[in-house]
Amino acid sequence: MPRPAYKIMDDKELYTALVAKLSKDFSLEGSSLPVAADLTVIKEYLVNRIKELMSRDFERFVNSLYRIDVSESKVQEVLHAKDKTTIPDKLADLVIERQLLRLKTQLMYKQGKL
Repeated sequence: MPRPAYKIMDDKELYTALVAKLSKDFSLEGSSLPVAADLTVIKEYLVNRIKELMSRDFERFVNSLYRIDVSESKVQEVLHAKDKTTIPDKLADLVIERQLLRLKTQLMYKQGKL
């Protein structure tokens, strides 16, 4: 059984790498994600950032999702859900999931496993 992406690195390395990726892709000028001790804090901050981007610069938000290659069909499914209040939370889950997969792939490539 393959190990989940989040078990390939220790937690501190994982969160540092995840924060760096999310900060690059989703932070507005002059702000950055907190270096968090756990995924809950990172997700909470990302949910707030997604809300802000969706309301202030939706095009930039969509471009960010495209750039990090979040599944378009999954994004469409979330955006068309009946419960609109959960959209930022579900989008944050998709973004984190994709970023963790990217981290795993990069690490495996560096280790010569790809």
